[in-house]
Amino acid sequence: MNAPRVTLLASHERSLREYFTAAVDGHERAAVVLFRRLSIPLAGLHDSDRYIGVSVYPFEDGWVKDSSPSHIAFETAPLREFYRRCEEEALVFGFAHSHPTGFPTFSSTDDSNELSLLKAISNRNGTGVSLVGLIWTGHTWKARVRSSIAPDESTPARHVLVPDRPLRVYRDGSGSTDDGAFLRQSAVFGKPFVNTLQSLRIGVVGLGGTGSPTATLLVRSGAGELVLIDPDQLEESNLNRVRGVRRSDVGKNKARLLDGFITSIGLPTDVASLDGRVDTPQGVDAIASCDAVFGCTDDQIGREVLNMAVYAYAQAYIDVGLGGQVATDASGRTYLRYHHARVSTILPEAGECLFCQGVLTEQRVRREYALRENPSLTDAEARERYIEGGLDHAPGVGPFTSAAADFGVATLYDLVAPFRKFPGELRWDAFSMDFVKMSFQSSSPRNDLDCPYCGTRQFLSMRESRRLNRPALGIRDVAL
Repeated sequence: MNAPRVTLLASHERSLREYFTAAVDGHERAAVVLFRRLSIPLAGLHDSDRYIGVSVYPFEDGWVKDSSPSHIAFETAPLREFYRRCEEEALVFGFAHSHPTGFPTFSSTDDSNELSLLKAISNRNGTGVSLVGLIWTGHTWKARVRSSIAPDESTPARHVLVPDRPLRVYRDGSGSTDDGAFLRQSAVFGKPFVNTLQSLRIGVVGLGGTGSPTATLLVRSGAGELVLIDPDQLEESNLNRVRGVRRSDVGKNKARLLDGFITSIGLPTDVASLDGRVDTPQGVDAIASCDAVFGCTDDQIGREVLNMAVYAYAQAYIDVGLGGQVATDASGRTYLRYHHARVSTILPEAGECLFCQGVLTEQRVRREYALRENPSLTDAEARERYIEGGLDHAPGVGPFTSAAADFGVATLYDLVAPFRKFPGELRWDAFSMDFVKMSFQSSSPRNDLDCPYCGTRQFLSMRESRRLNRPALGIRDVAL
């Protein structure tokens, strides 16, 4: 699985496919796609660069010298402006074209075109540059990467991912699993479903009562790679709901513990674990390397980072949370007035962000920053993040946290192989289940067109080299 991964925004894929199929003469068409490269090694995982599409430029008629249903010849002079942008903005040049005849793979003509382009780019921008080649065969994408260091060699992409609904993952066909552990799952959703999950790198942030069952469910679903992030040590009060741990593990880091437990299961999932917060340079880098992310943290600052990352790094994001209220009856006994699990789904170009869903507020985030600076500021405010009126820091009831994880992972299933039929009163991107009232509900969408996240989408495919444009997180070279 030591192969690059290519990501196209849904709008980019749509414009490319529409442009390619609109050729009335049935000839090949071509386009430039500029990519941002993320090269982030993680211990425990094979190196796998991500190439995230940031802009698409269909060839203008004057650029094409000759074409047919099986070839395209073009002028290179108009492409020099893109070479310049690649150098100045730390981008990677991509050459995308169609195979109208349905030829299923790259041809010798494609080899020649890519080598000519790569030579021109390296002459302009120097050594060490790369080129992404893409073909649309009429029903699937194929992708590969060449480097000027060894131009005659190309590395097939593990997949071309389009973070949309449904989540489209065009795989190269390698790395398929015949593991008998997934036979019943394949019987329901088909073998391609399991192979798709095997192709994905999935992050899980927060490994407590919700995150630990989420991670283990992903392993048992066939996920190929997991990135586990949690700074906390296991406490005795966690033992009622955290998966894969024993009393003797108290005091050890949750991410490391779950890494070891997953390895012991013996299923074909590779794991990287990080003992630290997600809002650190290492945490953001680890998340940026992922195709999809689960947020299972009660950390508002961490959620804010993940909320931005879904747009900047073109990911599928599923946020899972719990909340409720404990009350006291006339006899002084406590009881659950309500207790619910929430599942929020955000895609780069679909679904409202966590601020618009009311999960995050600027006030809560600022409060948490203040608490970090002065943990003894107010204990009451710290408890507010859990159950209002509760005596313990927890919606820490095992069946409830496990049920939330079940619905979260099932949401990923629905993105990959849609099966849910939502009634009119429920939103696909935000719904909750009340364990006391036994009901499902969704809040009304805000439809805030001025929201910088899901409205104007000003963070979409950010090209800045700063991590999420946050100076506090430091500088990372994104084109290594």
